Order: sequence, then C-alpha cells, then structure tokens
Amino acid sequence: MNSYNDLPDAPWIRDAERFGMPENETIYCPVCGAEDPEDFIIADGDVIGCECCTKKVDAYEWIIDRKRRGVT
Repeated sequence: MNSYNDLPDAPWIRDAERFGMPENETIYCPVCGAEDPEDFIIADGDVIGCECCTKKVDAYEWIIDRKRRGVT
C-alpha cells in the first residue's frame, strides 16, 4: 500500500530546504508610493490606490453629505 511518505517533495520545496526561502521583493503602491501595502483597490482592472491613499465611506452618508453641501 502506497502512502504519502513515498512521494518525493517538489523541487521548489527541496530548494527551499537547502537554500532557504527567497527574499520577498518590496511592493509599492503605484498611486501614492506607500511601501508594502496590504491591499490594492482595483477598478476596471487598474489599481486606483491602496489602503493608505483611499478611504472607505458609507454610500448613503456620502450622498446625504453631498446633498447637504448642494453638490448633487
């Protein structure tokens, strides 16, 4: 009967065991330049910012605020 112990590790696993994990490259937000953002915000496949340069607001509060300011 075969077991999983009989299967060899994948080559990249053996390389990681021998040489260690490769260094992660530093990622920058293409909009604000923030270093290593956790998330990108994407619209129509394009990055429009990250959590550092964008703000999440409630849609109803945003509409009410615009009406209050007479911007609608």
